[in-house]
Amino acid sequence: MIIGIDLGTTNSLAAFINREGKPEIIINERGSRLTPSVVHFKNDIEVIVGEMARSQLILKSDQSVSCIKRYMGTDYQVNIMGRNYNPTEISGLILRKLLKYAREYLGQDIEGAVVTVPAYFNDNQRQATLMAGEIAGVKILKLLNEPTAAALAYGINLDTRQHVLVLDIGGGTFDITLMEYEEGSCRVIGSGGSTSWEELILIRG
Repeated sequence: MIIGIDLGTTNSLAAFINREGKPEIIINERGSRLTPSVVHFKNDIEVIVGEMARSQLILKSDQSVSCIKRYMGTDYQVNIMGRNYNPTEISGLILRKLLKYAREYLGQDIEGAVVTVPAYFNDNQRQATLMAGEIAGVKILKLLNEPTAAALAYGINLDTRQHVLVLDIGGGTFDITLMEYEEGSCRVIGSGGSTSWEELILIRG
């Protein structure tokens, strides 16, 4: 089974194509389709990911990590109980949790995954995401730009030529992509994005 994963700044999710040929989001242990991209270290051995980890952000912020995606591909490190963790390691823990949900929900092993990334991600950030997959124990078959993924989902049944503008306002990024559909194929005309807090605040008002 091959699944799709949206490794988000604030929330993440996994999905698959069901027997009817339609995409279906995998629910987590709380029955939710979204899993907070938060990691909490209870001790040197036990790690919590998701909603329970998010509940510890305020009370035990020194043992919790959130929004790590903003630092992917950089030398940034976070110190938890005397040990340094880089963004790739933290992201690997989030991916591992999503894979666990997928295995339990589908009742079978996961052979690989397609993971979405922001359109502006450079080579270092993309390589860091691939390494996070290795840490999680899954082979990432392809990295797909987030706006492109949205446009593909929208235009999967289009039979006329159209131009589609995709705005992706995420928890820590803002991406925009212009795509062209014609005769069952799509082409990315232009794409860009920003992680600037000031720009995101202005956009959101």
